Amino acid sequence: MNLKISTCHHAKGSWLPANIWLMLNLSYLMRKLGQLCSGNNLSYKVVVDASVANTLKSAPSTVKQILRWAFNDVLHACVPFNNCQLAEHLFTEMQKLGLQPTSYTYDGFIKTVIAGKGIAYANKVINAMERRGIEPYSDTLAALSEGHSNSLQLDLAEEFLERISEIKPKHIGSFNALLSGCAIMNEPERAVRILAKMKHVNMKPTLRTYELLFSLFGNVNVPYEQGDVLSHVDVSKRISIIEMDMFNNGIQHSFVSMKNLIRAFGAEGMIEEMLRYLNIAENTLWNINPHQKSDLYSTALHALVDVKETHRAVKMFKIMRSCSLPTNISIYNTMIECCKWLPCFKSASALLSLMLRDGFNPTVVTFTSLLKVVLENDNFEGALDLLDICKIEGLQPGIQTFNTVLLRAYARGQIHVLEYILECIHRSKIQPDPSTLWYTFCAYEEHELYNTAIESLLVLSMRMISEDAGIPSEKRIVFEDLILSEEPDAEFRIIRAFQAGEEFLATALLNLRWCATMGATVSWSPEESLWAMRLAASYDANKRPHINPSDAPKSWGRNPLNRPYWEANG
Repeated sequence: MNLKISTCHHAKGSWLPANIWLMLNLSYLMRKLGQLCSGNNLSYKVVVDASVANTLKSAPSTVKQILRWAFNDVLHACVPFNNCQLAEHLFTEMQKLGLQPTSYTYDGFIKTVIAGKGIAYANKVINAMERRGIEPYSDTLAALSEGHSNSLQLDLAEEFLERISEIKPKHIGSFNALLSGCAIMNEPERAVRILAKMKHVNMKPTLRTYELLFSLFGNVNVPYEQGDVLSHVDVSKRISIIEMDMFNNGIQHSFVSMKNLIRAFGAEGMIEEMLRYLNIAENTLWNINPHQKSDLYSTALHALVDVKETHRAVKMFKIMRSCSLPTNISIYNTMIECCKWLPCFKSASALLSLMLRDGFNPTVVTFTSLLKVVLENDNFEGALDLLDICKIEGLQPGIQTFNTVLLRAYARGQIHVLEYILECIHRSKIQPDPSTLWYTFCAYEEHELYNTAIESLLVLSMRMISEDAGIPSEKRIVFEDLILSEEPDAEFRIIRAFQAGEEFLATALLNLRWCATMGATVSWSPEESLWAMRLAASYDANKRPHINPSDAPKSWGRNPLNRPYWEANG
């Protein structure tokens, strides 16, 4: 539907001049448009004739103000529906009419384009607004801060939050969004600053705030190292303080806050506390549905397997089955991985059968869990069979799956298996990660194959930069300057040059710099390496690595008369 506005005769007998009648008529139609489209019907558009713009030039300022209000009303009606297309159209029509946008106009427009075109486009709008000398509302700055937090641009999010002159309770969403970004990016120090600002402006936390606080401060060492006695005491104090403050503000635990607490205790290895809170959640959260209850059990189950609490994990899984709680692929993958501590592939097979009966198809994570069970008995032939089955099923193993085999091959000194897996990674066009490089280098180094270790590190580092072996020449010049620089702060420049999302690139460059320091020649054609060519030729000649009888692992098969440690019920 198009609403075409043009000069026309006003109602007969009206006492208003024609131009004013026209402007008020346009204002009325604009308001009706806002009611009709409800912000989400893109077929409604306003088409303004040039004659209307000419008429508006001589209209009184009062008429212009009324018309601007009408446009602003419709612009703000677009916000809850994220109707960016209509908002842009209205903003353009305002410019055609010569109506100067106000802070309120920009407030509605920016809030809409954040959702429709992204935070980068909204930044361009706010910059253009400020160049025109128009000050943004506090609500506009809060929306921009929240948008940057959702994009994990935390520096800009904090900057916009600091610019808000008058912080009101309704801005708590921006604070929570920034805290959420801190939790994702693991920046508790920034979160402390945000909390200090909240306290300074007397911002009252919400339930969402406390849910994020449990996630941020519920652990100390994770993910860098395992918990110890000191970290356990620290975690208990932190959680007690947060809980006390939450209860003082009249806020009770929710499903999310309990889940974050259970995950935090599990990550720190505080199993008894984790199980206590799981019991509290069962007894106090009456409104959670079976899927949420299953989610809590799944979180605890994963923690039990991580700390090798096999018996408790099996018992918990049986409770879930007896209570008919819904299961999912993640739960089955966790229980299959649990079987590596038994170790019993028969139990893993029973779980896989039960998973298929429940309608879940195996994923790459499932095969990775099965690999861990098989490799626990050093059955490399079985592991290679599983990799082949994974590909037959149409699943592409990721680098984590391949690294699972590499780790065991390195630990057992199976160099041929390790080299075969490395060539599989290369043929699959998967970029290695730092763990791949570490297992390979250490395997050669422990066998005193030092030149091979350095050569493999050179090739894999190059592949970690680009698997396609097509690094542009301009990038090569920059990389070579960083690698071959003799300045004392060269390593710091490499680390500083790349953002957190490019830590693999920085790692590769540091490895290449170390190799150059050891006297190795850095070549940008890794496929010409003798080591790389040997692996490729060996892969083509013999699809499977030869495992010497003396190195043959024990069979992972159990006595067929023995029952599995874990037996599927129903």
